[in-house]
Amino acid sequence: MIKQITTVTIFKLKSLSSNFWAFQQVPLAIFRLKQVPGLTFFKSMGSGGGKGFDFMPSFSTYAWLLVWESQKHADDFYASHPYFLKYQKKCLSLQTLYLKNIVSHGKWSGISPFQQGAIMNDTSKIVVLTRARIKWRRLWQFWTKVGRTANELYKFDELEYAIGIGELPFIQQATISVWKNYEAMKRYAYADDTHKNVIKLTQKYQWYSEELFARFVLVSTENHTYSQLPPQNSFI
Repeated sequence: MIKQITTVTIFKLKSLSSNFWAFQQVPLAIFRLKQVPGLTFFKSMGSGGGKGFDFMPSFSTYAWLLVWESQKHADDFYASHPYFLKYQKKCLSLQTLYLKNIVSHGKWSGISPFQQGAIMNDTSKIVVLTRARIKWRRLWQFWTKVGRTANELYKFDELEYAIGIGELPFIQQATISVWKNYEAMKRYAYADDTHKNVIKLTQKYQWYSEELFARFVLVSTENHTYSQLPPQNSFI
């Protein structure tokens, strides 16, 4: 049985000063997170504008991807860690996915962070993470050919949520997508012409210096709203 749990938290900030603070945390979070008990891998990231995939970044939406030794370590952090609680106070809303990894290929910052082997069933919601570091000399070619095709995800009714995130705008890109079940995800991955074309072009032009693909079972979600405004594009 897999004890490891991965969390993805999306923060939506409430003011210009909060946006600026969160923007600073993208590189600074390492100093606050590296000593957290049970945390084995972490990334603090920004997001794309619009629905999450625009060329220009959003300055009001940020993300954490955290990998934990156990559920208890994650629960303790989200319940009481001062850094998270400070971030929370600056938000209009925040949403957290709790995930267990089914399978993953590739590396992120030189390592393979996910323990594989989670079991899914016919009703399991599936979360897909794709991540890549784009080669500098390939940036223009990548963005002109396929950079905006991630928006095509939204034409699939069985997609429940998607967002583009990354450590560094334009260069280090990741996509999180939540699907109603495995069959829905498979129809997109293996039958959608736009997606198949991206894969073909990637193989042809070798855009990436590092890449990772991971598929997870969605274990649970937590959604919190701290204003009268409903959260946008919520996970559930």
